[in-house]
Amino acid sequence: MKNSEGKLCVMLDCSRDAVPNLHFLKTFIDDIAKMGYNSLMLYTEDTYKIEGEDYFGYLRGAFTAGEMKEINAYGKTKGIELIPCIQTLAHLGCLAPWYPYSEFFDCNDILLVGDDRTYALIDKMFKTMRDCFDSEYINIGMDEAHFVGLGKYLAKNGYKNRLDILLGHLKKVCEIAEKYNFKPVMWSDMFFSLVKASYRSDEFVEFSEEDLEKVPENVSLCYWDYYSKDEKTYDAMLSSHKQFRNEVWFAGGCWCWSGFAPNNFQSFEANTVSLPIAEKYGIKNVIMTMWGDNGHEASKRSTYPSLFHAAMLYKGITDIKKIDEKFTEIFGLTMEEALAMDKPNLIYQQPTLGNFTGTLPFNPCKFMLYNDCFLGWHDANVTKDGAEKYKKYAEELKKYVKNEKFGYVYDVLYKLCLVLSDKFDLGIKTRAAYKAFKAGDRKELENLIAVYEALPEKVEAFYLAFRKQWFYENKGCGFEVHDARIGGLILRIKDCTVRLKELLDGKIDTIDELELEILPPYNDPEKFGSGENFNFYMRNYTTGQNFV
Repeated sequence: MKNSEGKLCVMLDCSRDAVPNLHFLKTFIDDIAKMGYNSLMLYTEDTYKIEGEDYFGYLRGAFTAGEMKEINAYGKTKGIELIPCIQTLAHLGCLAPWYPYSEFFDCNDILLVGDDRTYALIDKMFKTMRDCFDSEYINIGMDEAHFVGLGKYLAKNGYKNRLDILLGHLKKVCEIAEKYNFKPVMWSDMFFSLVKASYRSDEFVEFSEEDLEKVPENVSLCYWDYYSKDEKTYDAMLSSHKQFRNEVWFAGGCWCWSGFAPNNFQSFEANTVSLPIAEKYGIKNVIMTMWGDNGHEASKRSTYPSLFHAAMLYKGITDIKKIDEKFTEIFGLTMEEALAMDKPNLIYQQPTLGNFTGTLPFNPCKFMLYNDCFLGWHDANVTKDGAEKYKKYAEELKKYVKNEKFGYVYDVLYKLCLVLSDKFDLGIKTRAAYKAFKAGDRKELENLIAVYEALPEKVEAFYLAFRKQWFYENKGCGFEVHDARIGGLILRIKDCTVRLKELLDGKIDTIDELELEILPPYNDPEKFGSGENFNFYMRNYTTGQNFV
């Protein structure tokens, strides 16, 4: 992009369980400064303390005012501007259950628009951020509020045009921002969703002059897109944004939000298309997002290849060889070596640094880890060579576990691959052994039980490596989620082992789950699901309704 005037910003998710500790945050700032970034957003929904709001961020590892001030000051020493990044409408679901706030939520995770209590709380949010950060900018969120005006608001006010509801709320939030000398930036998706009922259109979306005039002039609109790989979509969306009289930002993604391994190749492909088009439309301010959906399992360092690649594209450097050389100079690893961290997700495709087109954000390292051995609803994703690939990947990743900077990340992924080399096709093998046993052949079941008996120890070794990674990068709050998930996986494997032994010993004569036919979980049985579709732990683990 050859851009030196704008913000080249990293947005780090600090709300999906993983709140980074200050020591790691400082090393992260050191690293992104070396890459060429000049600003950092810490995405905080409720994960910061507000004076007088004791339940805000309660039991969530929330940043204190002192911590935010300290990291703001440290950033300045490295040339990194800390830009506050909060939510002022939706994505506040962790706050809703607490009794002080339960009555002024519209529905789900959306604040009740027009309620004085909502704006009193938002005022406190802005005051806290102004006390802690120097930046003139603040990201006010307001994305994905799909049911705004359809809950308590509807019951109280009757049906009203929902875009007008959004714009009325935005006006009040912008007034509060101005009170604290902030220039607000908001995600732009709800303008499109409320007009067209979808986002990321490949056709021009026209807004009425009346609606355009209602958008406060002091707010910047940020078009976010981590998925699209065609120029037509970016052209349509950015030309649609240009109707507004407001400054436009662009946000791409560095994929670390679909399991324990990153999807750097997905990031490469999307950002290679999006960033040059953003430059064509005169976009100066670019954010590279690092979300942590559904538990923030992947190490923040695992997406350094795509973070660095995006920074180089922003500067107009597109030559992969030059990017590789510079990355190696800074981090002591070649891009190819760093991209080995993608391996646990590369079962169905084999992109390379020189050819990463056609990649998809699959996340088998998560959905096959938690795929139940007996229920097996992800068994449709099993390929004949998948288990062998995981065995091979484990050997490749093991070579890097002693790396000074990235070794702990490789260790997690190495031990995960060891688990998946046994577990990837375990459901298929279990049904085959069960069928053979029913036909009078005991040998296959006896061999399978030996695999089951060894598996919990491998899972625990992976857990211990993952625990080390978590506490090196993050605060303690949030890890209880993974204690429950991985601990539950170990217990489930042990229980399945017991039931298989009972079957072998004649104590039971059937296993209900293994009697069931496995159906394709997709409309198209030939199509694998993406990381987006299969990133939710609950849906990977069980089809039941009473587990969260």
